[in-house]
Amino acid sequence: MSHEHDAALDSRLLHRLVFFTDAVFAIVLTLLVLELRPPESHGGSGGAAAFAEMGPHFLAFFMSFALIGIFWAAHMSTTRRLVRFDWPAAVMNLVFLFPICLIPFASAWFGQGPGDPFVWSVYCGVLVATSVANIALVLTISRGRGRLIAGGLSGRDLAYRLVRASAPGVAFAIGLALLNTKQAQLSYYCWVIIPVALAAARFVKPRAAKSAPAQTPA
Repeated sequence: MSHEHDAALDSRLLHRLVFFTDAVFAIVLTLLVLELRPPESHGGSGGAAAFAEMGPHFLAFFMSFALIGIFWAAHMSTTRRLVRFDWPAAVMNLVFLFPICLIPFASAWFGQGPGDPFVWSVYCGVLVATSVANIALVLTISRGRGRLIAGGLSGRDLAYRLVRASAPGVAFAIGLALLNTKQAQLSYYCWVIIPVALAAARFVKPRAAKSAPAQTPA
């Protein structure tokens, strides 16, 4: 009876953890779009010119929206097989959400001053911190040979998750390195490394087990 009670409690706490995280991501995306305030239109061609001036804001919004989506998908992949609640994992989940909540701030600042190297370094730093926290969350959930995960966790599966979690951090860390070597223009394109790294992660992804063919009754 006690084992069944603990299992029910774990299930309830896991649901609260996932629902809370999804709610935070939804709020962060809402805050992100709230920074796209309509420009003041003065009639004639003034409205079009004001809209064109919002280009950096739209760029920051699209980039940040895609990155938050990547982190959300990574979190879904990390937690989808969880069957046991664990307080260290819950605490690390909060640590992961902290830099996630800073992305709207960094995005809004980047939209206002896209050509400022310091502003770009802050944006890159927030994304690196988010990726590092994501890696820490993956390692926390995967510890003990995946005892919190249904079916355990193979080394290949852990490597796949770590590559995915580290992709944004590696990309923006390279951006920071380029910025420090006076390659500011090149550093703004560091994000193109992310899809390449995510594609490369598929080479270490565990192969799905083939199901046995169904036997026809005699």
